[in-house]
Amino acid sequence: MPVRALLFVMLCGLACVARAAEIRFDPDRMAVVNGERTFVLGLYETFEDIVDYRTVSDAGFNLVRSPGTQAELDHLALLGLNVWIQTGDSIDLSEDRSNRVAQLRRLVEQFGQHPTLLTWEVPDEALWHAWYAPVQWRVHDEPNQLRVLTSGENSKRSSVDMRERLERLDALYEAGKYSDGEIEADAIWKAFGKEQPHPDLSIGNGAARAEKLQRGLIEGYHFLKTLDAHHPVWMNHAPRNQIASLAAINEGADIVGCDIYPAPSFGHDHSDIADQTLSAVGAYTRRMQAASPEKPVWMVLQAFGWKDLLKEDDGINEVRHRRPSVYELRFMAYDAIVHGARGVLYWGTTHIEKPSKLWSDLLVTVRELADLQPVLSAHDAVIRPRVAVGGAWGSVDRTVELLAKDIDGRVTLIIVNEWNERLDYRVSGLDSHEGQTFTDGSQDVKITVANGEFASSIAGYGVHVLQPVGMK
Repeated sequence: MPVRALLFVMLCGLACVARAAEIRFDPDRMAVVNGERTFVLGLYETFEDIVDYRTVSDAGFNLVRSPGTQAELDHLALLGLNVWIQTGDSIDLSEDRSNRVAQLRRLVEQFGQHPTLLTWEVPDEALWHAWYAPVQWRVHDEPNQLRVLTSGENSKRSSVDMRERLERLDALYEAGKYSDGEIEADAIWKAFGKEQPHPDLSIGNGAARAEKLQRGLIEGYHFLKTLDAHHPVWMNHAPRNQIASLAAINEGADIVGCDIYPAPSFGHDHSDIADQTLSAVGAYTRRMQAASPEKPVWMVLQAFGWKDLLKEDDGINEVRHRRPSVYELRFMAYDAIVHGARGVLYWGTTHIEKPSKLWSDLLVTVRELADLQPVLSAHDAVIRPRVAVGGAWGSVDRTVELLAKDIDGRVTLIIVNEWNERLDYRVSGLDSHEGQTFTDGSQDVKITVANGEFASSIAGYGVHVLQPVGMK
């Protein structure tokens, strides 16, 4: 059927099937969408062609970022795709309050009753940017602008003295003497008869900016709830910030999480925690949950290579900036799941070509997760199996992690190896499953519980999804 005809049929049918999406969260933080427990599988990219959205839907995604118009949302409704809609700065009521209140009202009036809407989202990485914006300006952008200003081609005032002052500015910042550096930078602007373009951006006022943002977002959250009490608010963080700061600002959200893009290991500086390997996904999942123990965590995972974000003249290292493999995609998803994520979303596909191996690998990975929807959305099992690993030559400061999920008394064991080498492991505490055989056909693993335990081995960054034999 031609695309135009398909759209006509879909739109004609929409009036018959459309109804507002209903979402709530069970006590274990799993989303319940239209009455069904749902593990969220999301995609950031928006498309112009409905055929692309059908590909996304067929792969098993169930949540996408809003493409923006009523007609486009109508198309997505008939593909079974829900959307999230970004509020932009309108939800931050710390300034320009009357205009932003009006913007929120218009947003809810336009989209609040649409059947695809599942959740609102506040500005991306808002807390981090409250701190990062002045750093980006003062340490990076401002010195570059000052160099242009003081260059011989652009100013007769250029001199050895000015070059020395710029070198002194760099030295102050490198020494962490930010206040002194800002004073020096302001003085250089004045020497050229100019005012510093961004007087509000001072590294020293980062905490004050964050506190102002926190108050504004929390106030905006509560106001939005008076307009729309039925849809939750999601806050995505950068892989930064202290847990106490995250906890404070998370009062302005119902769902929390962060983006973390660690592939390849040690190939970037996206994260600032000690773990710079793929298992940083699990580490950040734990941090997000620690900041808001009662709220669901949705993690944003990597669907691009760092080289895809760089310009050709940036000196791309093909190894350090390569795209993640399907093996790495699979590990990162399950690492988030094992550590309590109730959803995973993917960012970066806008920067990769289609078709491509990474796009195909992502669709395969999400299809696997979608096929496991009954398991992923199930309650965590009451049993708490214990995992021990065998001897190895390495330090093994990351180890084998396990999550047990329960479907009507039938337990599935999801196991990930956060270490980069193969490990032998033993799972005990399975006395209630004595004699039960588990298998992971994709990994050619089959084990039987004897004396309440079993032993196996797992490759570095490997995943075992062990289901009872006969379970579909």
